[in-house]
Amino acid sequence: MKKFLFAVCASALFSVSALACEAPANKPAIPDPATAATAQMVKTNNEVKQYVKAQEEYLNCSSLSSREKRQAVEELKAYADSFNQAVRQFKLASN
Repeated sequence: MKKFLFAVCASALFSVSALACEAPANKPAIPDPATAATAQMVKTNNEVKQYVKAQEEYLNCSSLSSREKRQAVEELKAYADSFNQAVRQFKLASN
């Protein structure tokens, strides 16, 4: 019985760790700051934060080469920078 429970626990552990290392879904679209509503910007902000966190977790557990990881980090930074620029433009347009 103990061997069976150990096998079940080990199987669950390996399946969870395999599922945990998946690339996140597509990047959230960044709305046009000139026409976006506040609620839309807040929703996108939350989605971008979740995407960035998921991408960071994926990069930490993935078996990508260091060159591929550097490229992915640069792309993630560029994406975050473009969203931050949209937020700044939105705030300027709102004032």
